[in-house]
Amino acid sequence: MNMTPHLIRDLGTENLQVRPDAAAKLTGNPGFLTDRVQKGQLIGAILGSPHPHARLLHINVDAACALPGVHAVVTHADIPGTKHYGLRKVDRPVLCIDKVRHVGDPIAAVAAVNIEVARAALALIQVKYDVLPVVSHADVALQPTLPADHQIHASGNLLHAAAHQQGDPHAAQAATVHSVQDCYVTPRQMHAFLETEGGVAEPDGAGGLRLFFGSHNPAREKQVIADMLGLHDKVQALGTPVGGSYGGKDELTVQPIAALLAWKAQRPVRLHLSRPQSVDMGVKRHPMQIRMSTGCDAQGKLTFHRVEILADTGAYATHGPEVLDAALEHAPGPYQYQALDISARLAYTNNGIAGAFRGFGAVQVQFALEQQIDRLAACAGLAPDVFRAINLAPSDAPGPLGQWIVPFEGAQRALEVARQQPLWQGPHRWRSDDGRYLHGVGLTLIHRSDGFGKGGPSDCRMELTLAEDGAIELRCGFTELGQNLVGTIQGLCAELLGCDSTIVRPVLGDTSCTPDSGPVAASRATTLVWRVLQDLRPAWQAQLLAAAALLHPGADTIFCCGKQGIEGPEGLWLNYADLAQHMGDKRPRLAIHLQAEDPKDNAHDTHFVFGACAAIAQVRVDTWTGAMRVQDLVMCTALGPVASAQGYLGQMEGGAVMGLAMCTQENLPCVDGHYTARNLDGYLIPTMADAPRMQVLAIENLAADDPIGPRGAGEISVNFALPAVANALAIALQRPVTHIPMTPERVIAALESHPDSAVP
Repeated sequence: MNMTPHLIRDLGTENLQVRPDAAAKLTGNPGFLTDRVQKGQLIGAILGSPHPHARLLHINVDAACALPGVHAVVTHADIPGTKHYGLRKVDRPVLCIDKVRHVGDPIAAVAAVNIEVARAALALIQVKYDVLPVVSHADVALQPTLPADHQIHASGNLLHAAAHQQGDPHAAQAATVHSVQDCYVTPRQMHAFLETEGGVAEPDGAGGLRLFFGSHNPAREKQVIADMLGLHDKVQALGTPVGGSYGGKDELTVQPIAALLAWKAQRPVRLHLSRPQSVDMGVKRHPMQIRMSTGCDAQGKLTFHRVEILADTGAYATHGPEVLDAALEHAPGPYQYQALDISARLAYTNNGIAGAFRGFGAVQVQFALEQQIDRLAACAGLAPDVFRAINLAPSDAPGPLGQWIVPFEGAQRALEVARQQPLWQGPHRWRSDDGRYLHGVGLTLIHRSDGFGKGGPSDCRMELTLAEDGAIELRCGFTELGQNLVGTIQGLCAELLGCDSTIVRPVLGDTSCTPDSGPVAASRATTLVWRVLQDLRPAWQAQLLAAAALLHPGADTIFCCGKQGIEGPEGLWLNYADLAQHMGDKRPRLAIHLQAEDPKDNAHDTHFVFGACAAIAQVRVDTWTGAMRVQDLVMCTALGPVASAQGYLGQMEGGAVMGLAMCTQENLPCVDGHYTARNLDGYLIPTMADAPRMQVLAIENLAADDPIGPRGAGEISVNFALPAVANALAIALQRPVTHIPMTPERVIAALESHPDSAVP
């Protein structure tokens, strides 16, 4: 495939614009939603369980209620409506009713005049427990003979299971010459966002509530709390801005408790978790155990691929079933096989809660698969890039589970660009002159689904409006999580509507004035904004041009949109403010409802749209200490047009550091139901000093009839960074990487088990 230079952008060499929200965030004005302070505001606090698993026998809050300065104390008995919430499975209590299932599980909450009084009130609440056995391993949780007191939910410990088979396994096995099988283990990872979970709930004076919490979907937040309190349409939720999420705020955590306190006290309540509380109550990445067996023939063509996935979802479902489905769907990767046999199980345990996390189930299996691919390439005597090239599924082939997908050449393009990079064309393994350091260069190729699987909340509503002051407003329920959605909307409006970006005013995440766009998750926001503007552009321009023609009836030629207003071929120039004043109440307000495009024949939970990326990582291993450093990372991203260069670059670089940290550093073990770290002094995350040299090559090619436009860039950098670094490390060590993170202790063990004398 011939790649033309103008279709590849090296984003690191471009002069990027300043983000439109940079000044406000750098000055702390207006701040995050947790910074909201109002007169008469109370401080909320939560009593969490000290036990990972126990029956609740008795809760007495009388002494706490009597403490001066306390305005509300709540337990499950104070909830007038729905007491549980959840996504595909409604299993998480707002406040625990009959038992607790993880350390920190909320039992009661108080609202008081200050945090000191609130904490004193919590200390006065009396709780009697019947402590139950702790289920701390997913494989133990699913044993068929497990005693009843080990069952975390009445339905049992198996939350979800899925499987997929295709092809003729016997014929595939007969054609196999080389095979590799192993068990890969991935860690629990913490989001470690800047702003821990929190916000403010306020009575509105008319029997309703206003909510100010960082979230992905204020509309869902509104619905959960309205159902809990029986308030119907009397809840307003505002969700922007958010101090980081990476998926960790896609589900509700403290919002229902704060709302219950504010509703009972009839006073504003601010509830903001400390870091240790956030560790206890917040979601984490799903730890997985992945057994893979993969084969190829003598020429290196893949034959069979068998995968068994066991994941630990912790105490409650949240996004667990969807994460497992994503792992199953991405287990084959962008390759084609004669036969597939994939199964996956998701277990309840008492190990906190696992949920949505950037990379969303795919990154764990991609790490395992890309190790398998490198190992098979070596068995077949082929270079890793050559092996991948001969096994890539054609761009018009069915999806990984045989479903219909949008034809896309992203994987082919990304691999071709990666193979041309100097880092890959140089040596792949060498030792430093002094003999101390081993270097390895690894390559990976992954594809990543966009949006929700079939049957998910894929519908999206938005509005495009000309405001009274002449600003162009795109109104949507998405929230600004730090991903530069504001800048992306401004850039896309400027490009597709022909206006200046400075007059575009995104209106985000406020249920009182924005339609329900669904969650800003699954890398879907940029693509949906692009599609909405494409669909609305003809009607938008027609209404504005008709109004301009009425304002200047003598100009009978065709008008076109200019950068500052409406420009006619005879030199007529109208800015949007003048046009808005002229149109008055007839200013355009266009609404659109996009529905999922998944074909009817596709299986439930499969995806229709995929992007693809290749990456090359160079690592250096200190053979004396086992310390490992990622020195270079080249990212070849085939995601279509770049909607916002600075947003795109930020997503790629930031996600890449998060992915490499999962490979080399981050892990949050849970021992007998207790996390081994509850703060960032015990759970270390990478800093700027740990970041490698990074190059982002954006491949913008799309087919002329492509219906999707830009693919999502929010997650895929995590997906390719982890396997790229793991592959580079395996090349340096000449040993497969099966258990991450590869700590110095594991590196030393690998070196000692395989003394290296062959590297020049």
